[in-house]
Amino acid sequence: MIVSSFFPGRIRLRDAVLEDEDIAAALKSAVEAHKSVKHVEYNTRTGSALIEYDPAELPIQKFKILKDEIYALQKLCDFYTEAKKTEVLKAIKNLAEKLNG
Repeated sequence: MIVSSFFPGRIRLRDAVLEDEDIAAALKSAVEAHKSVKHVEYNTRTGSALIEYDPAELPIQKFKILKDEIYALQKLCDFYTEAKKTEVLKAIKNLAEKLNG
């Protein structure tokens, strides 16, 4: 999963794994659980997600804290297959727990 664009308050993620509706829904649910998130828009056809958030509530330093979880998720998404689906969903859950913890 790559960050295709970023500026404070807005992040766009892209990856073929986001074409999977279950994974897209899990990531959307995980991200929307954070109080700073205003809107999440998915396009499963193109495998992209746009996340709009309040940068005062979710500073860039928080993303740095999540680097290990983001890296683990990225590695799972590389060369994604249906066999990795459970692992990807678990990685999304771990990311959500740390983001909201």
